Amino acid sequence: MDRKHIGWDGISFDTPSNFEVSGIDNKFLQLDDGEQPCIEIRWYDAGKTYKEKTYFRQLAKKVESASGIKIESTVLPASWKKPLKKFHATAFYWQSDLTTGRGVMFYCKDASQVMLIQFIGKCDHCTDDAAVMLFETLKFHNKEKDTLWRIYDMSAMLPTAYKLKSFEFKPGRFTLSLADQTETISLYRVSPADIILKKETLGEFSQRLFKDDIGKLGLSLAELEYETGATCMFGQEKKPSTASLALSKLSSKRRPFAQIEVRYTQESNRILAVMICSRQVIPEDRAKGIFENYEIIQ
Repeated sequence: MDRKHIGWDGISFDTPSNFEVSGIDNKFLQLDDGEQPCIEIRWYDAGKTYKEKTYFRQLAKKVESASGIKIESTVLPASWKKPLKKFHATAFYWQSDLTTGRGVMFYCKDASQVMLIQFIGKCDHCTDDAAVMLFETLKFHNKEKDTLWRIYDMSAMLPTAYKLKSFEFKPGRFTLSLADQTETISLYRVSPADIILKKETLGEFSQRLFKDDIGKLGLSLAELEYETGATCMFGQEKKPSTASLALSKLSSKRRPFAQIEVRYTQESNRILAVMICSRQVIPEDRAKGIFENYEIIQ
């Protein structure tokens, strides 16, 4: 069975290639099979004090209160037992006037995470195959140095210590921002590049895309063109003002140092950009280092 790999907010897994992400949020993914939503995945920080029965009661109460649907515990399907044997798993099912569903809640002790996965609608062999594939390949990345973010056609490895700050997935433009107490990393993906760059150069487009940031942070442009693409880099020739530096020491939201790199390649027909904002001086090759692990999935 053809498959695709997905990575989002600390986890990664495989699904059949015809499944698409149709809903997304912090620690939440919804997948559909090309016709309707069929899988919902949620995960939560649980610490080291997980109590299976307590969590299940809380889950059941929350669902019933929000939707009027009553969920009941049930026997774990035979095909799920092997891939879920390393977790503390509780299977459940529910039924409404419109549809039915079944799912599983389980705890990963190493990651201190509780995961809730439910399969909506008819549970045929295709859904069961997708469930087994997901369970067999599921990984939690919160103990690793870097975490995979692989969603739609974007793929990047970013520091695990950085938390999801914001995201936007609109036709033609994706953005993803992560931050820690010192630095913010923002990724951009814009398409179709060939149409955009018929009207303006990559440098002109970049200056328009980052107009507010360039003015606010005092960035200057260097532009390179080559046979199969182009690169633009924005850096600070002057040190941020004394007032800006003082404010950054008082508030973690103030990040006066910045660096932007924008790339276009004919092969992907995408414009990719990395913007770094920091409370500290940024190494010259910081954006370049992020780009080494940021690509378009063909």
